[in-house]
Amino acid sequence: MKRRAFLARAGAAIGGSRIAMSLPAILATSTVACRARDEEAPFTVLSDSEAADLAAMAARILPSDDSPGATEAGVIYFMDAALAGPENESLPPLRAGLGEFRTELRDAYGSDSFAALDEGRQDEALEGIETSDFFATVRYLTLAGMFSHPSYGGNRGEVGWQLIGFDGQTPTPPPFGYYDAEYVREGA
Repeated sequence: MKRRAFLARAGAAIGGSRIAMSLPAILATSTVACRARDEEAPFTVLSDSEAADLAAMAARILPSDDSPGATEAGVIYFMDAALAGPENESLPPLRAGLGEFRTELRDAYGSDSFAALDEGRQDEALEGIETSDFFATVRYLTLAGMFSHPSYGGNRGEVGWQLIGFDGQTPTPPPFGYYDAEYVREGA
């Protein structure tokens, strides 16, 4: 699948995930995730092998090609911070899903490390689980880490925004209040 086609359907992926981070939850991860991403610090809740596999999965979901992908955006640090904090209830099911996935990898490929597989086998393995809740969670965290505000721990150097042509500016509606009450009454 081409990157543009994937991005066009990414919104549906976010909606289909079991994990639904709220704005306060994302904000709470920001400082910790940014520091970890920028310093490439040790992970808070993910083991090195879990982080390697999840980072490799994120790199296949949003690969690096002619433009930066999940690896360059530091998505794994966003994942770790989210799972350490506001989304900590998602960590046990994510670990269970990763354990089941590793068992399937061992049976199919003789390796229980997704990161150790070549890209072709990685893609094949992900196609086999793309309808699972586990994959939906990993995909959601990948997309959230890639396209969220850089202060939340992912999207290093705003590479996700550059990919979709977003300049970081958001339209801000004027705050309505007492000073424009007359205008609102007349227009209503």
